[in-house]
Amino acid sequence: MIDNQKIKQTSQIERFKKKFYREHNIELYILSPATSENELTLDKYKELTKLALVEDHPKYKNYDFNTKSRERDFIQYIQVMSFLANKNGYSKCSIGKAIFKSHATVINSCKMVENGIDTKDRELCKVLESVQQKIDIYVGIVTENIERKNNTKPMSDPIWDEARRFINS
Repeated sequence: MIDNQKIKQTSQIERFKKKFYREHNIELYILSPATSENELTLDKYKELTKLALVEDHPKYKNYDFNTKSRERDFIQYIQVMSFLANKNGYSKCSIGKAIFKSHATVINSCKMVENGIDTKDRELCKVLESVQQKIDIYVGIVTENIERKNNTKPMSDPIWDEARRFINS
């Protein structure tokens, strides 16, 4: 979820809790899932893309996303980052701001990567694979060959146990 959405959601929850307390004189406790340490923010996308770029092309180690360059090697990494971030739910405007470009550049980047994938452009596919590998290492992937165990015992959830004790008291 994008930071702005989290802030909006949190403020809406707080308003609801206050309103509920005023009307019913009962304080609510709302549990939400913990945020992942490996959440992919736009800054993390940029960092992982830069790592992949420098690993494949060491001459770009001093380059930044603000660097004005028309070198294809450099631009392809930015295009792939834009494409992946957009596929992960980030808006084209927010991606554009993060890489110091306009949303139109991000739209073009996404189209270029999609066309490259469709035409099986070797260079672009290599860049996409390189950046995706960095992301997979950072986020962690689940292998497909997981053996499942049949465990029919009910699991005890400490949060629900505490909630039940609170309700029953």
